Formats: sequence, structure tokens, C-alpha cells
Amino acid sequence: MAKTGTITPITVGIMGGSASGKTTFANALAELLVEFSPIILNQDSYFRDWSEFTPEEREKVVTANHPDAVCWDVLIADLEKLRSNTTIEIPSPGTRAAHRGDDSKTIQPSDVVIVEGHLIFWNQKLRELLDIKLYLDVDAHERVLRRMLRDVGTRSANLESAISWYRRDVLPNYPIYTEPCKKYADLIIPFLNENPIALQTVAAGIRAHLANLIL
Repeated sequence: MAKTGTITPITVGIMGGSASGKTTFANALAELLVEFSPIILNQDSYFRDWSEFTPEEREKVVTANHPDAVCWDVLIADLEKLRSNTTIEIPSPGTRAAHRGDDSKTIQPSDVVIVEGHLIFWNQKLRELLDIKLYLDVDAHERVLRRMLRDVGTRSANLESAISWYRRDVLPNYPIYTEPCKKYADLIIPFLNENPIALQTVAAGIRAHLANLIL
């Protein structure tokens, strides 16, 4: 199904702790809704570049788990454009993605926009732009194991540095800025293992919502 251009897109927020499966869930949901050509916005693409700090200062202040890590104004502006059926360009100036030279992409509007990230419900303005808010609930021990396997196995980190970063940035910030946002979720989804029933239920709800808007 092509973009209609006549309705406000439905926006789905997917939040959860580090390594809870947000990207996996978002991709699987997009596959189930392939006829709508869903857009996925990853909060990590809007991490700030910290370029205003010297390398020495940056070492002390850089974070990926505190709200200060995200260029909220840019992310919110992009989501508002998509909800107005306007194209966006990524990466945006000031983001880490732009700083490291990621390829520029034009993202066309879609009837389904999925936003995923571990801080997205923390920001009220962004939260108010989300029609459906999903929180993936995974046991903390499992998330730590997944994160260590990911960082060491696919991100070329050594175990010592991965643990050091987890202790410095994830542990102190998760209980303040991520876990409490569970209260904003419309649905809390267990995602210790694949949860096809939850995925199919959410996809069916989105289809029904869009059908009512188009009628």
C-alpha cells in the first residue's frame, strides 16, 4: 500500500533498557507492516557529537544513557515533519552520525513511523507525538549478558572496556531515565524470547487504526 498523503501517520514508540531487543522488535514490526513501507527512526542516530568540548572534557561528560546525549530538538523536528507528510534528511548537523560522516539519506513520509530508543519516553514533547508507546520488558541479567555479547562480539570492544562503560554510564542512568518511563507505556511487552503474538497483535492494531483513518 502506498503512502496516502491524506492522513497523519501513526507513530509507534518502542522503548526498553539497553539490549532489550528494541531494534529487533522494530524491524520485525516493520516487516509485518511492509505494505505501508514503514519508517524506523533510531534514537541513536540523534546522539549529539559533543564537539563543543575538548577531548579531555569530552572524556568526562560523554554519555549515551543520560537524556543529555540526545539532540532532542532535531529528533522532534524530524518526527513533526514526517507527521506533516514532509521528507527529512539524515544525519542532521550536530549529531554523532554527521560528525563521523555517515551517508546522507532522504527519508520519504510513510503512514507508519516507528521510533525506537532507550530514552524516548523521557522527553515529554516527543512522548506526545507517539500514538502508541511500547515498552520491552527484559530481565536485567539477560540484558547485561546480551550487551556484553554484542559489544565484544560485534562492536570490537574488549570485555574490560565494555564492563567499565556499563558501570560508568548504564548502571547509574538506567534506573533514573529509562526504567521509570515504563509508566508511560500503553503496552508492556515481555521480550526475553521472540514474542510473535505480541508483534502480530500490535501490527493488527496498527492496520485497524489506519483502516479507520482512511475510510
